[in-house]
Amino acid sequence: MTREDKKEIAVKGLFLGLILFVSTLIYLLIDMDMPHLQIVGAFIIPIIVGYCLLGMFLRWMAYRSTIRKKEFHLFSGAAIVYWIWILSIFFMVAAHWIPQIIRYIVLVNVATLLLVWLLNFMYLKNIAKELNSSLKYYSRTLIEDLPRKPQTEDIFMQEIENYCTKNYLSFEIINYGIPAEVKIDNTLYTVKLGQYYSVLGSPIYTLEFHNIASKVENRAN
Repeated sequence: MTREDKKEIAVKGLFLGLILFVSTLIYLLIDMDMPHLQIVGAFIIPIIVGYCLLGMFLRWMAYRSTIRKKEFHLFSGAAIVYWIWILSIFFMVAAHWIPQIIRYIVLVNVATLLLVWLLNFMYLKNIAKELNSSLKYYSRTLIEDLPRKPQTEDIFMQEIENYCTKNYLSFEIINYGIPAEVKIDNTLYTVKLGQYYSVLGSPIYTLEFHNIASKVENRAN
């Protein structure tokens, strides 16, 4: 894990934790639950710290899923759907011993996480679509969907070369591997193996081009 990856996990994890905390606060305000609002006010710092740690843990799990070796499929792909059912059954059974307010807060937080995931999924798809259309668009990151997960470094590098060939871009290898450093049209960038999940829970693997300009911007230079 690079320093940049650690920084990204920390920053995005803190932001996600704050979103979850705000969702809990909004729920208590809408429900006009003054006793529990007073408890939150009395322990606001430990609660915020706890949510931030939870957010960073979730971001770390998301990062870990993109670099996990191919033999570990316990929490990837369609298996996630089964884990959702297992955890749902577990919480329904445990709900008898969990206070009602905690159950509602957990449900609100889960709904918030699903909303964040959906918005992030739509954002990434929109960015990839606009970048790949070769219109006047500039971004630090380009995302290209792959038909399947590259099982070796050779296949990964071949996918990068295929992308450049398809888009009539010059291609030069600086550092071979996963991730890789390449020059495309004399512009240096890092290419990582990314991953997100479809609505059905199956993994979709991507090429992530960091610090990349669209062809229109390169031609203008």
